[in-house]
Amino acid sequence: MMFIKEESEDVKIEEAFRVKHEDTETQTKMAFIGEESEDVKIEEAFRVKHEDTEEQTDLMALKEEREVLNETEEKYQYENLHDFITGQKSFCSLQSKKTSTRKRAQKKRTRSYLTCFRCGKTFKQQESLNKHMRFHTGEKPNTCFRCGQSFSEKEHLKVHMKTHYGEKDFSCYRCGKTFSQSGNLKLHMNIHTGEKPFTCKDCGRSFNQKGSLNYHIKVHTGKKPFICPLCRKFFKREQNLKVHMKVHTEEKPFTCPQCEKSFRQKQYLNAHMRRIHTG
Repeated sequence: MMFIKEESEDVKIEEAFRVKHEDTETQTKMAFIGEESEDVKIEEAFRVKHEDTEEQTDLMALKEEREVLNETEEKYQYENLHDFITGQKSFCSLQSKKTSTRKRAQKKRTRSYLTCFRCGKTFKQQESLNKHMRFHTGEKPNTCFRCGQSFSEKEHLKVHMKTHYGEKDFSCYRCGKTFSQSGNLKLHMNIHTGEKPFTCKDCGRSFNQKGSLNYHIKVHTGKKPFICPLCRKFFKREQNLKVHMKVHTEEKPFTCPQCEKSFRQKQYLNAHMRRIHTG
């Protein structure tokens, strides 16, 4: 009985120790859970506070942006008011409008480009595109009236015409004299035919060339009152008439000192000296 009693007491002690140990573990767990709960609360509070800080930062940025927009709008309203009062455009307003106008013009130019459907090249003007198309079609509408050679561009024809300068393709079949233009040949032919289609309205005298008529009219206006009695040539000054008369008398008073060649007028002697003796 004593043994059973002792064993029963040992069981009670062990049970009490187990219960106490379990209580200790439970308290430890509860304490850990409490600490963990505290950590969660602290972390949650920190997260909420951090979110509040971010929200405040976003609100501050939005506020600053709104303030900038308000300042810009106030500045624009002030410029418009200033323009209305003074009747003058502010520099910023003018610059802004110039920039806007320039951009619209650039867009307009971009839209107005014309494209060649053959090669894709673009042009700003229809005329430029038309000229370019001649390259593909081979059209050459610009023709040289001298030799018949044709060119696609008028500028190329002008360059080509320089090769004909000095040429005299139009010849008189009566005397062989040549002319660079057909109109001059027609006027020249009046000399051979005796036709005098140009008549002076003041005296009725006729001339075979219009230039001769114009020269004659100066007699009536008083610009050239001195007339040669032999060839009817007119002069402004009497001295010029005297010099001219040497043509008819074959007088040659101007003699070269180096070769003794004589000339009717001094200007012919000077030209002779430059061409023969100074070259």
